[in-house]
Amino acid sequence: MPGLGAYGGSKIPGQYFVEVLAKELGHRGITVNSILPTAIEGAGIFAEGVDAAYRDAVKLYRSMAQMGSVNHVAAAAEYFASDLSSFVSGQHLLLSGGADR
Repeated sequence: MPGLGAYGGSKIPGQYFVEVLAKELGHRGITVNSILPTAIEGAGIFAEGVDAAYRDAVKLYRSMAQMGSVNHVAAAAEYFASDLSSFVSGQHLLLSGGADR
């Protein structure tokens, strides 16, 4: 999005770090992954709430037509903390409700 280049660019080093750590620690049986939440209601810049215009805009570009919730992020974290993801490492789980970012 125009005007968010520095903000968006600041996210890339963390993703690189996850990928490198996954390669460095994999032989120890340690997995390293990340969760990439998009607009999450009640968190980050939306902690104070979301105005109706933004919520309506989200419905236009997300196939699920809703903002994410902190419960969605918690479920992703629970997956990565469980044995279900024991063979997943160096990955980034995008929580976008069907949007491309």
